[in-house]
Amino acid sequence: MSKPKQIVPESDKRWLHDGEVIWRYVPLRTLFFYLNGQVFIPSVAKLRAGDPFEGEFYENIAWFNAAFQKHYGAAASRVDEWIIKKLCSDPERKLIQINKNDPNGANAAAMVLRKHYFDFVRRTRFAWCWFQSNRESAAMWSVYGNQGVAIKTTVGRLSALFETAGGNFIYGRMTYVDYESGVSTEFDPSRESDYYLLLRPFFLKRKEFESEKEIRFVTAGNDRDERKGILLTNLVAKEWISAIRLWPGLNAGEAASILKAVEHFMPQVDCQKSELFSGPDGSFIDLIDVFNGRTGSAADSSWTDGQDGIPVPLKAL
Repeated sequence: MSKPKQIVPESDKRWLHDGEVIWRYVPLRTLFFYLNGQVFIPSVAKLRAGDPFEGEFYENIAWFNAAFQKHYGAAASRVDEWIIKKLCSDPERKLIQINKNDPNGANAAAMVLRKHYFDFVRRTRFAWCWFQSNRESAAMWSVYGNQGVAIKTTVGRLSALFETAGGNFIYGRMTYVDYESGVSTEFDPSRESDYYLLLRPFFLKRKEFESEKEIRFVTAGNDRDERKGILLTNLVAKEWISAIRLWPGLNAGEAASILKAVEHFMPQVDCQKSELFSGPDGSFIDLIDVFNGRTGSAADSSWTDGQDGIPVPLKAL
């Protein structure tokens, strides 16, 4: 059994300690999937449904070529040959052959190879995505956990889980880059020490997503086009789930029913309704409506036309 490896050395500031707290915000049905010992990990290709730039990075072709040669070494030509034979179309093979010894056309051939390389990687790499934080996130509840649950664990517990489950995994923080320039303060594609990310675009994401503070555990396997993911079984929930928080908008009866069902699978787990939207006096506040987009149009109208009786100066910013 292989211990999951981090994508950066321990000397790197992006190194993850085992105690780092991470969360997954998922639908209620996914919780019971987990409690039954099953985990579905989608392919990077499937993740592209939510972000078309997922697993895509248009770095300078010279940088990609250098990273490719450094990573694959003596096997680079064999990998190229396999891609040409198995993945390229007949016209693409002819293009590559024509430009094989022509320096002026080499980039065109290299770009064909890169396209197929990344497409293959996206179909054969599977990523489990987590949010890093010591506390719950209102934004994550709104985007990913609406009406669902938040699962809490640590990097160390997941690493240990995959070590015993078998298979090879790598993991690390996402690096967020400016899409137009392809760089960030933590990543320079022309720097040899960052080449490892050029061949792993599934650890790169646009800066527009950096609020997600994402950590990924990634494994590789054969293309599962029919379901676009791998299903792991017999993963005992109590070995990796630290706590469960239920959607804060549940009423008392709904929360009690789910708590009873969870207790059947994990009697000792810390499971409770989130208090994120509870007022200091224990009352429920209206942030749920705000996050669900259900603001009161009548109240907005009264504010605008002055019919609510509130002094106008009091409304001034």
